[in-house]
Amino acid sequence: MTLDQIRGQDRVIERLSAALARNRLPHGLIFGGPPGVGKRTTALAIAMAQLCADEPGRGCGRCLECSQVAAGTHPDLFIEDLAAARRERPAASTLSIDQIRRLRSQLALTPARGRAKVGIIEPAERLTADAQNALLKTLEEPPGHATLLLVTTAPRELLATIRSRAQTWSFGPLPDPIMKELLVEGGCAPDSASQTVRFAEGSLERAREMLDEDAVAAATALEEQLENIERTGIPDLLDLAAELAGARGAGRRDRQTAHLTAMQLWGRRRLRAAAETHSSDPGPASRATLLHARRRLGLIHATSRALERNANIELAWDRLLLELRTPREIGG
Repeated sequence: MTLDQIRGQDRVIERLSAALARNRLPHGLIFGGPPGVGKRTTALAIAMAQLCADEPGRGCGRCLECSQVAAGTHPDLFIEDLAAARRERPAASTLSIDQIRRLRSQLALTPARGRAKVGIIEPAERLTADAQNALLKTLEEPPGHATLLLVTTAPRELLATIRSRAQTWSFGPLPDPIMKELLVEGGCAPDSASQTVRFAEGSLERAREMLDEDAVAAATALEEQLENIERTGIPDLLDLAAELAGARGAGRRDRQTAHLTAMQLWGRRRLRAAAETHSSDPGPASRATLLHARRRLGLIHATSRALERNANIELAWDRLLLELRTPREIGG
């Protein structure tokens, strides 16, 4: 997909296209924003623009160069992601210093074809501290022909020295009408697309994960349980935690991700509602509700990070639900 085919990120695409047209694209770019809003797609479109033989600076999407970029097989495109990490370390949850050393060596070489080399790192927030430090030299002294793109949902988790040496581009959630259009174009029934978009909060990735009715029903049921969590007894709460932890085996990681995504969406909706209430009525009670909503969302994010680092799944869910159940303190 070329830059002019990307929908829902008009401001970013317009600025990137202008920089490419003037040959002023920075050597280091950070694409930050929610999951599933077009960051990686845009990074590959930049690679097409840099490597295309027929329409350099734009990308045609048809030539051999563009086809190889889309397939991830172009000899001047280098992608270091979790899939690459897991080819070497099957249980990998981080991007290693060895991956960055390899990328640095590849970008330092003269292009195999054409005028440029492009490196893509995703998810950049999974770079270890050593890997981020190893990346600094490339950002400080980039080869003249190289463009390095860091794709991340959490730019603030990158070292400040990384962020100071690369230009950050912020991607926002996709508008609901565009989300629905993309889902329908992908074969989803319009009614199902409308229902799914409600839970996805601008993320096409999340929407596609929830396309089947069972996934939407499960997310709706979990939301209802969370709404009533302060009135749920401890035994029932621990039963729910065991259900969310699920059985061991294939697909467990995906199920954990789906549960946490639904909880994060619920947490963000509760935080927005609390913020709107506090804005219109800024008293002690509404402030307490706002702080409680922030605390709850922070707990969900912390659990997500812990599970990514292979924390004990059963204990993590038990602790999360018990802490979410803690009532807010009025005026606190």
